[in-house]
Amino acid sequence: MRKLILLNHKMSLLYDEVYPYIERLNNIETENDVIVCPSNIYLEAFVNNSDFPVAAQNFHSAVDASHTGEISTDQLKSLGIEYSLVGHYERVAEFKENPSIVNEKLIAALDANIFPIVCLGENMDEDYRDVLPKLLDSYLKDIQNIQCITFAYEPIYAIDTGALPKREKIEEVIKFVKKYLEDKFGQKARILYGGSVDSSNIEEIIGIENLDGVLIGKISSDIKEVEKIISRI
Repeated sequence: MRKLILLNHKMSLLYDEVYPYIERLNNIETENDVIVCPSNIYLEAFVNNSDFPVAAQNFHSAVDASHTGEISTDQLKSLGIEYSLVGHYERVAEFKENPSIVNEKLIAALDANIFPIVCLGENMDEDYRDVLPKLLDSYLKDIQNIQCITFAYEPIYAIDTGALPKREKIEEVIKFVKKYLEDKFGQKARILYGGSVDSSNIEEIIGIENLDGVLIGKISSDIKEVEKIISRI
């Protein structure tokens, strides 16, 4: 089964690193799907030169042009962007994107025919069986079709920490979320795992039952690491 590898660069890469990165990325051979999420200032460079689809890391849900420093779904579409992250925990924690804002962004993305990749996860001291259904209910309010949405399970304590949950735990959560969404919507969901994924653990993670792929964070800006990861999937 084809897997999805999502490369979230966050604020990594300087301008003189972008084109060498793209050149090496284009030389990677894989039967899986790869989507790159560069910083907004590099979106055009990747769209025009990368052989792989490009996703935004963020956008504003409003359609008017009165939000200095933001980027709209119309602008993304005009550039040829068809994917975007939504609700990454760093946005939630640092920019106070509550479930209502995440819901607005999901609806805005779907209205603009942009495929959202929505992130969700729990803290170390929380029970995912309590947290994730509440997040999903809030995020998916007034949404009827989840076929165009990809879900990324990222336990908060694992993001950029190296604190990878046990394989059995990830497998348990993936199964739980898939069943919850199928029971609620009558549709099968595509679910990724994210949080401290690298070349040393990718083979163990990618073999998890029912897992559709991985979301790789800041380390994905290291093209040597990307080459290793993709070669092991």
